[in-house]
This record gives sequence, structure tokens and C-alpha cells, in this order.
Amino acid sequence: MELRTWLMFPASTLLIGCAGLLGSGNRTVILHSDPEGATVFVNGNERGTTPWNYTYEPDDGDLVEVEFRMPGHLSNKLTINPTMKNGILFLEAMLFHIPYIVDHDNPAMYRIDRSETTVRMVKELPTDIPARMVPLSGVLVALGERPELGRLNGKVVRHDKDSPLRVLDHPEQLGTSMVMGFRDTWLDVKSVRKGTTKGDEAIQRAKMHLEPSVKDLRMDIKESKGRAQGKLDLEVLWRFYSSSRSDSVIWEETTRTTHYANGGRLDELVGDAAREAARSLAGNRVLAERLAERYGAGLTASKGGNVLLTRPVPIGFTGRKDMISALVKGVVTISMDKGHGSGFVISNDGYILTNEHVVEGESLVKVKFEQGFSLDGQVVKFNKDFDLALIKVQATDLPALSIGHDDQLMLGEELFAIGTPLDTELGQSVSRGVLSGRRSIEGRSYLQTDVSINPGNSGGPLIDETGKVVGVTTLKISGKGLEGLGFGVPISQALEMLNISFVK
Repeated sequence: MELRTWLMFPASTLLIGCAGLLGSGNRTVILHSDPEGATVFVNGNERGTTPWNYTYEPDDGDLVEVEFRMPGHLSNKLTINPTMKNGILFLEAMLFHIPYIVDHDNPAMYRIDRSETTVRMVKELPTDIPARMVPLSGVLVALGERPELGRLNGKVVRHDKDSPLRVLDHPEQLGTSMVMGFRDTWLDVKSVRKGTTKGDEAIQRAKMHLEPSVKDLRMDIKESKGRAQGKLDLEVLWRFYSSSRSDSVIWEETTRTTHYANGGRLDELVGDAAREAARSLAGNRVLAERLAERYGAGLTASKGGNVLLTRPVPIGFTGRKDMISALVKGVVTISMDKGHGSGFVISNDGYILTNEHVVEGESLVKVKFEQGFSLDGQVVKFNKDFDLALIKVQATDLPALSIGHDDQLMLGEELFAIGTPLDTELGQSVSRGVLSGRRSIEGRSYLQTDVSINPGNSGGPLIDETGKVVGVTTLKISGKGLEGLGFGVPISQALEMLNISFVK
């Protein structure tokens, strides 16, 4: 009897240990959404509406996928990874030298490492707003001197050399996060450097640039092994500046967003919050209207004053066979010290269209005609936005090309390009192709063609099957997937953007 009592003692101790362990921990988590009212799906099955208590069952699997859905918002997902709380059982089994058996089907064997959690429901963005290219010229961090950033594991955090949020000392990284946040929205934001050729060109084309400032940051985070739980509030002031005056603010908007950390890396919190702030800004319709208005005003200003021309006498030809040989008389080679390009006469009294980059920085150029003579040309007008320029030579009876209707072109229709590719000795070379498509690149319309366009061809005419100009060839287009393709500015757009009108 005494021996039996002694043998039962370890077993009772183990049972007490088991009971103590199984009764500890938590396998229920309160699920919240911001805003509340999202429908909760667990492993694809609808369970309830936030706020909702989820209690883990072993049948839900080792990784539980929880999805939150709400009308007018993007769905959001959360993964719950329950852990088994059998460490003490194993220890007691070792101490008392008894078999160690784990009942995996017993719900009490599991725990969840949080008692409640929140996910942010992001609003669906409008799809009817035209894309707007906006250069991001830099990010400012305006938090003051050693500001308090909230609490980490219950302790006050300040922005100093020991801060866990070191990304605040690297604004360019915040800029990258913001650009990622604007992806797939109507705001086509790209990082640029002011004061560089490419950066200033992008700002000029967009008529504006964006410079956000981080104004406030507050976090309440618990961190373990580099993983964070809690929330981070971020306030950003978004300032849009005019391209003509750097101190002229077109529009400013403040966003205040909350990023909920559910196991993400501590050092990625601010970047994640910056992405969400950017997407929040893209939901502002009033901003879209204001930027469109400003862009339109900028385009109008870049057109300059009206140029009124007399419609030219058409160059005569009898048919397709002699059409091109007649039209080359209205195409010219434009030469400067730095190189050459092409152009074409649009009035009998000496007005010539070309690309802006052909005459860039020059006020006087040399214009060589197919007939063998040359004239001095004055650059009277240009439009950098559309890479267009207007030159005037002193003449009264030059052969000039007739203007066609680019809007009536059909895909697959034959096109001809005339210009001076590669070398001035190759003046008035002709290449032939078709209209491959119509493209919108950075908000500008282009005719896409498989006509061979080489350096030196820039500024020459694209001519349709009837012998009329339908476009101005250009090579100054770059972007992903655009290399090796030929483009032309539609002639209607070229005339509009140089504010050219014809009278009979």
C-alpha cells in the first residue's frame, strides 16, 4: 500500500503540471478591422464580422489564413500561427521518467501569441481618373530635435542615434516606399533629382513636382526577436510645387494614417506606413482635379503666342510613283556645331517644323535644302514638353508640305519618313512602314510606326499615302519596352502645342 502511494505521487504531480499548463495561455484572439464591420473568412469560410472573437481549433491547421472583406475596400489577409504549449509536459516527463505523449487533437494544447489584433481596410481607388505623371523631388523629415516617437516595449523612444527607426535618417528610402505606395494608382510618381538634366526635364514635362514632409510619428509597439506587434501613426504633409517657381505651392494635403503591425519587421514599419500614406493620398478626387487643372494651365503657357500662317500651295505630283521624289523638296537638314537633324517646310514663306532637341540651346541654325542651297534659320519658338520647335528662314517661295489629318489614319496604313539619318550626306533619305498603333506615354499621344527612324531623322515628317504630313518623327522617347520603336508626334498635336494656325 505504501509503495502504491509512492508510485502514484509522480503521476499526480504530472497531472497537476498538465492541468496547470493546459489551463494557461490563450487560444482566442479578438479580430478588429479599421474601420470595423469587415466580414471575416477563416480558411475561406465565412465566420463573422469584426470585432470578432476567433478561437483556434486543431482542424483549422498549422497556419490559419484569415481574410477580411468590406464593400468599397481591398480585401486584407492575416496569418495566425498557433504554437503548442507542451514544453513543461516534456520537462516533467523527463524528470519523472515516464512516457511522453502529446495529444495533437486537444485544443487546450495550443496558444496564440496575441490577445487581439487589427488590420487596416484600404479603400478601393477610383478607376476613372486619368493617369498623371508627378516627379518626387525628395522627402523631408520634419520631426524637430530628438522628438519623442512613442513607446517600444513600454519605453519611450526618441529620434536619435539609438533610435530603432533609423530609416528616418535616410529620406531617400522613405521616398522609395512612397513611390511603391503610388504604384497602380492614377498618380504615376517617379523619384528624380532636381538640378540634373533628366530630373529638371521630368519636372518641366509634368509642370509640377512633389515634396512630402513627415510631420509626426507615434508608435505603440511590442517587439520580440525583430518582429513587431502594435500600431504606428504617421502624419505626412504632401506639397505639390510649380515647375516654373520652386517656392510656388500648387496644392498641399495632409494625410494621417495608422499602420497596424502584425508580426512584421520592426525596421520596416515606417516604410510600410509611408506606402499606406501614399495610397491614402491617391484616393483624393479633389487633388486629381486640381493637378489636371494645373497641368492644363502649364500646357497652355508652354504654347506661347499664336502663330498665324498662310496655308501653302501644295507640291504637285501626278501619282504615287513620283509623290516622294516631289515631296523631298520640302524636307530639310538642320545643322549646328554639335550635330544635325531633320525638319520640313510648312509655309511657302519659310516656316519649318522640327524637334526641340534638334535645336536645343541654339537660336540660329543652318538649314540645307534638297535643291542644294542653304539658308540661315532662326529658332522662333519651341515646346520642350512635346519636343517641338519652329524655325524661320528668309524666303518667299519655298516648296512646303501639306498638312494631313492624323485622326483619320487606320492601323496598318502605309507611312513614309523622310530625313537625314546618321550623316548629312544622307539627306532626304526615305523609309517606309505602317502605322503600328497609337500610344499614350506620360500623358502625351504618339503615333507608333515600324518606319526606320535613326539619329538624324528626328524632326522629319511622317507622310501618309496621299502625300500629306501626319506626324513629326521623334527619337527622344525612353521607357520600359519602348527601345527600338519608332514614334511620331501627331501633326494636329504639334500645331496645337506650338499654337500654329493656318488661314487660306
